[in-house]
Amino acid sequence: MIDYKNLNNYKSLIIFLISIIIINIFIFDGANFKSSFFVLTVIYTSICGIASLYYYKRTKNIERTVFLIVILFGLLCVFLSPINSVSDEGEHFMRSEITSHGDFFPKYITQNNKNGFMSIDSLAHMPMDKTFFETNSWNTQPINTTPQLVNSAFEQNPFYVYIAQAMGIDLAKLLNLNQISMLWLGRFFNLLLYASFTFIAIKKTPILKIPMAVVATFPLAIVQAASFSSDSFIFSFSFIVIAYLLYMYKAKEGSLTKKEIGIFTILVIILGLSKVTLGGFALLILIVPKNNFKNPKDKYFGFISILTVLLALIIWSKFYAVGSISHSWRASLFAQKNVNANGQIKYLLSDAHGLITFLQIGNQIPVQIDALSKLYTNYNNFPLFNVIYTLFFILLCMFYQLEDKIKRNTRIITAFSVFIIIFGTYVVQYLTWAPVGAKDLIESGVVPRYFLPVFVLIPLIINYKNPKIKNNEILIITCILIFLCGMLTFMAGTIY
Repeated sequence: MIDYKNLNNYKSLIIFLISIIIINIFIFDGANFKSSFFVLTVIYTSICGIASLYYYKRTKNIERTVFLIVILFGLLCVFLSPINSVSDEGEHFMRSEITSHGDFFPKYITQNNKNGFMSIDSLAHMPMDKTFFETNSWNTQPINTTPQLVNSAFEQNPFYVYIAQAMGIDLAKLLNLNQISMLWLGRFFNLLLYASFTFIAIKKTPILKIPMAVVATFPLAIVQAASFSSDSFIFSFSFIVIAYLLYMYKAKEGSLTKKEIGIFTILVIILGLSKVTLGGFALLILIVPKNNFKNPKDKYFGFISILTVLLALIIWSKFYAVGSISHSWRASLFAQKNVNANGQIKYLLSDAHGLITFLQIGNQIPVQIDALSKLYTNYNNFPLFNVIYTLFFILLCMFYQLEDKIKRNTRIITAFSVFIIIFGTYVVQYLTWAPVGAKDLIESGVVPRYFLPVFVLIPLIINYKNPKIKNNEILIITCILIFLCGMLTFMAGTIY
C-alpha cells in the first residue's frame, strides 16, 4: 500500500526529476545531444539539483542554499564554457592579468608603432571561442610571462572588479601551472566572489530573499559569474546595495542615523563606478520612511546622497572612463560605424526622429526576452526557456507574499528608479555604441544582463498582497534548479 503522506515529503524531488526527464527527452532532440559529454552533464546537474533540494529541505536556509547552487552549477561553467566565449571575456582576462601584477590603472602605450597595454605572451596568443578539447596546443603550455602588448584591456573599468580574477591568475603563476590553469582559477575565484557577495546580500536583506535568490541563480548570471567578466562583481555587489537599502527600509523606528545614509552612498558610488547607470539605485534612498531615522530630518540627507552619487559618477565618466573607451579595438569600430557621442547628441537635438526612437523603447521588451538564454556570443539561445522563465518570474513578482503591503509611494519611487536605470542604459548605449542617427534602439547593443540587478526590485512595484496565497519556497527552489539543469545541459549539447 502506498504511503501518500510520506510521498508528499518528496514532492519537490519528484517534480524535479520528472521535469529533467521531460526536458532531456522531448526538448533536447538532435545528434549533438547524444554525446557522452552531454550524458555526463545531465548526470552531474541532476545530482547537484538533488543535493541542493535535500540541503534546503534540511536547513531551510536560503542564503546557504543559494551559495551551494551557485558553486555547484558555476563550477560546471568554469570548466565547460569555451575559452573567451562569454561576452568580452578575452578583454576582461587581459585586464585581470594586468591587475595581477599590481597595475591598477593600466597605461596605454605605444611600442613598435602599435598601441595597447602591456600584458604577457600567454594572453596575447590565446584562442577565442574554442572548447578545452580544441585548444590543447595552448592549454598544455607553461605560462609565458614574457611582456607582450595587447590592444584592449577595459581601461575604463575600476580595478577592484578584477581583484578576484587576478588572485586566481597569481595563484596559477605561483604554482607554475599551465596556461589553462589561469583561465580556470581566475574564473573560480570570480565565481567564489559572486557566491560570497550573494550570500551576504540574501542574509542581510529583511525582505525579497526569495526574489533575490531567483535572480542570483538565473543561468545567465551564473555563466557570467563563472567567467572573467566584471559582471560577476556588478551583479553581486548590486544585491548588496539593494540588501542594505531594504535593511534601512525595514529598520525599526528611530534606529537610523546619517551614518547609514553615508554607507549607502559609498556603496552606490562603488557600484556606479563599475556600471554608471546603476548609480540610479541612489534614488531608492527616498523609499526609506522618515520615522526610521532617529532624527526625522535626517531623511532629507537622502537628497544630498543622490547629488553626491551623481557628481561622483559625472566626474569619473568625464575625466576618466569616457576617454579610456577609445583605448581599445572599439576605436576603429566606432570610426567605421560612425559612432560619435557629440554627433549623436546633436542629432537628437535637431531631429524629431531621435525622440520617436526613444518613444519606441517598449518595443525592446520582446527583444530582451528573446535574448534571455543567449549565454554565449556565438551559440544559439533557447526560445522556449525565454518564455517559460519570463512567465515564472512575473508570477513570482506578483504573487510571492511579502510580510507587509507595499505603500503606493514606495511602488512609485521604485518604479521610477527602475525606469531611470533602464532608460539611462539605453541612452548611454545609444550615445556610445549606436551609429549617429540610428533609428532603432536595437543598434544600441543593449542585452538582458545589463538589467539583471534591477529585476530584484520588481516585486516592490507589482506585488499583490493576498492572505489566501501561501508561499511555497521549496517549489520555487525546485523551479530554479530545473531551469539551471535545463540550460546547462542545453549548453553542453549545443557546444560539445
